Amino acid sequence: MKNLVILVTLAFSLVTTSAHAGKILLTEFDYSGYTEMKTNLENAGHTVDIIDATVAGNIATALATNTYDQLFLWDLTNTTYLTAPDLTAISNFWSTDMGMVVDTRSYGYDHEPNEANGLQLLQNIAANLDLSGGGMWIGSDHDPGWAYNANLVLDILGFDAITGSFSDPVNFADPTSVLLDGVTPNNLWAAGKSVGKAPIGVQANGVEMFMHFGNNDNGVLPYISASFNLQGPNSNDIPEPGTLVLLSLALLFIKEKKILGH
Repeated sequence: MKNLVILVTLAFSLVTTSAHAGKILLTEFDYSGYTEMKTNLENAGHTVDIIDATVAGNIATALATNTYDQLFLWDLTNTTYLTAPDLTAISNFWSTDMGMVVDTRSYGYDHEPNEANGLQLLQNIAANLDLSGGGMWIGSDHDPGWAYNANLVLDILGFDAITGSFSDPVNFADPTSVLLDGVTPNNLWAAGKSVGKAPIGVQANGVEMFMHFGNNDNGVLPYISASFNLQGPNSNDIPEPGTLVLLSLALLFIKEKKILGH
């Protein structure tokens, strides 16, 4: 019986730890905040690799040599770094049945890297991308000047560009937003800053982007927009082959004990 308990405990432990934990590639451009972002996501159970995206082709190489569930493209720079191989690799990585988040107030992770609401928001983003079978977070700022790489990616994936520079106060937060669960929206870095307008509505690729956070005084001004495909099973909830072996052994042990009358 003791051996049975050990087998079952180990098997279900492996199932639990594999659930809702994605492998994330995080781009590093300029400035700071990357290590804090990595630590925050890993505290939520994810695995994060940081790639120097200022070197042409590095993203393409990383996506070709490793398997990632999510790509966090943090466009923290006013320089265009992405080249054709990188853009092609990103286009091959993402598909319309995956999740997408565009966050134009993402520079808060540079200015306030350990602010609690921002950390929770980022964990929520990763969790819901995971539930969508993977996807992308595109963190950017305003345009022109600070969305060069983000807009290159949005264009090649069939999304509208990030546009304009706005400092309107935050007066809209979707109360049903899965991204804002546990987040106090007014405490997020955004209000009074210069941030861009994220794309919303049906995009050229057929994906519909919804506003989660922003301003609605003079029309819709989203600072965070997103689309999630939350249908179907999460691949990370399917046990690894080794886990299935352990479960099978546990069931076999139970069957043998019954046959022996114990």
